[in-house]
Amino acid sequence: MFSILFFFLITVFLIKKINEIIGFDVGAKVEEKSLDPKYFEKSVLNENGEETSNNNPFGKAYPKFNADDFIERAKKAFEMIFKAYADGDKYILNRLLSQNMYRAFAKAIDDRNMRGEVLQGTIERFLKVEIVEAGISGDDFFVVVQFVSEQSNVLKSKNGDILEGNPDFIEIRTEIFSFFRKKTASDNQWMLCEIKNCAE
Repeated sequence: MFSILFFFLITVFLIKKINEIIGFDVGAKVEEKSLDPKYFEKSVLNENGEETSNNNPFGKAYPKFNADDFIERAKKAFEMIFKAYADGDKYILNRLLSQNMYRAFAKAIDDRNMRGEVLQGTIERFLKVEIVEAGISGDDFFVVVQFVSEQSNVLKSKNGDILEGNPDFIEIRTEIFSFFRKKTASDNQWMLCEIKNCAE
């Protein structure tokens, strides 16, 4: 009984820390329409469809938004997702990803584990992190963030043989994370709704 209670308290603590670190909740309420490319057609627009400050693209519609703060929190989310996938930590991923994305990540982890493979990944540094699109679509705010980072990724077999990657090679990778939140949501309820990998 004590062990069950202890595990529950640890779980609650972890959820609280995740939300404190990344500054927004992600994964539970994603609507499929948010994955439509047309959803991101408006770029840096306020509630009247007018271009506005890059530090707050939403103007009076969302006066507390700050682009610099959002970028820092998005970096934390990126690092946590990267590490959780490499470690096979589905619990953390389930807190950070939409249901469809989580299922894809979980399947990849299960397949990897079934083959006995090990993924070793390291983010050396971020070269560029910037908001590339932001605006309002219907009842939602959306923000699209581009990450350019130096990474080391190595996939090893259960025998320790290298299947993919090179531990001595640092590659430059570009990923795009798309977030949205309802206008009526509280400040911290941003959802991660899409990840795209792009060739640098």
